[in-house]
Amino acid sequence: MSLHDDVEEILIDSQTLASRVAELGAQLSSDYAGRDPVLVSVLKGALIFLADLMRAMDLPTSIDLMEVSSYGAATETSGQVRILKDLSKPIEGRDVIVVEDIIDTGLTLNYLLGYLADRQPSSIRICCLLDKPARRLAEIPIDYRGFIQTVDKLGG
Repeated sequence: MSLHDDVEEILIDSQTLASRVAELGAQLSSDYAGRDPVLVSVLKGALIFLADLMRAMDLPTSIDLMEVSSYGAATETSGQVRILKDLSKPIEGRDVIVVEDIIDTGLTLNYLLGYLADRQPSSIRICCLLDKPARRLAEIPIDYRGFIQTVDKLGG
């Protein structure tokens, strides 16, 4: 039995993925030069992307983690969001980069953006690995995206 026995299709090979994450890290490093942004990741899905992105960035950063639930026992979002783990430090006056692995309907992230904005950061930007706009139900301003999945193909 192999680690990938349950994988039907690989959408992005590891070299393409690493290259795109490096590009995102370079862009963030350039855009936030001279600043100290805090990367906020939503557990648990985005954790590996967060680690790879941090390694690709050439500037001081700090991280904070949140855990939210909008699925309950279902596989589709309910739209009802619960904060299971909140930020551990204040973000008031900080540049916040929300790091997400996949943005699908956008309902959970839309709620999270409002929740974070209430804490008065200096800015909030979104960096996602995979954007799936065909399923979007809430308008999400994605500032940095790795790949876009259209109905029939994947693009960078």
